[in-house]
Amino acid sequence: MKNERIIKLDSTENLRELGGYQTTDGRTIKWHKLLRSGSLGLLTPTDQAFLAAYGVRYDVDFRSGQERTTAPDAVTTDQIEYRFDPVFDEDRTDNSQDPAEFRQMLEDNPNYAHDHMVDVYQRMVLNDGCHDAYRRFFKILLQNDQPNQAILFHCTAGKDRTGMAAVFLLAALGVDLETIKQDYILTNQVVKDLVDQKMAAVRADGFSETAIRNLRELYTVDLDFLDAALATINEHYGSLDQYLSDVLGVGTAERERLQTLYLEPNHH
Repeated sequence: MKNERIIKLDSTENLRELGGYQTTDGRTIKWHKLLRSGSLGLLTPTDQAFLAAYGVRYDVDFRSGQERTTAPDAVTTDQIEYRFDPVFDEDRTDNSQDPAEFRQMLEDNPNYAHDHMVDVYQRMVLNDGCHDAYRRFFKILLQNDQPNQAILFHCTAGKDRTGMAAVFLLAALGVDLETIKQDYILTNQVVKDLVDQKMAAVRADGFSETAIRNLRELYTVDLDFLDAALATINEHYGSLDQYLSDVLGVGTAERERLQTLYLEPNHH
């Protein structure tokens, strides 16, 4: 199988490889080890077989119980072990309130989506339940010690809860912040056609341009969201490195172990 950053399957969105990224000390993340994606609830047997052949051993699901009940991961192959690891007890990244009220907010407040998502990201780095989820994620990463075995981690859109998981993981592996931000914002390129279709549909439904801009912001990522999370980390915990060790339990020993597992060995 070839090494591709963006993997196009018919039945899941925003499936991407973390392989090939460089660390600050010149090492490279191994390919076919770390995958991020959106929901696997509609996974076809063909795409399941592709993921199994790709080497996926663990499927880490960051969604809430309610999201899982609505669209359980369609992973039935014995090779892939399912791990339920909810970041929030409900989906804070989306809106489960009354559709009419929700639409009214989108129409009335041009900053609704931006402010809401900044708040979600701040909560993601401060909330105890979120800390627990990302700690469990690192425990699974540290268990994945067989060669040719990959971990796939996902939420519903594969951009916020999954996006922060990728930020923490890439930082722990020693990738620089600029590359981490590039990986984070890549979502917008990958989901562009899908989001454009959704926007055309709500426009046809008579939503105002203010509401459509809000919805686009909810369906995509913005560096403002990630910057809000990083600023909150710096303010409350000192630095991302300190956050990894003090909050997520990823200290020097764990980082070295992760680097052994997921980086190509140094050849000099």
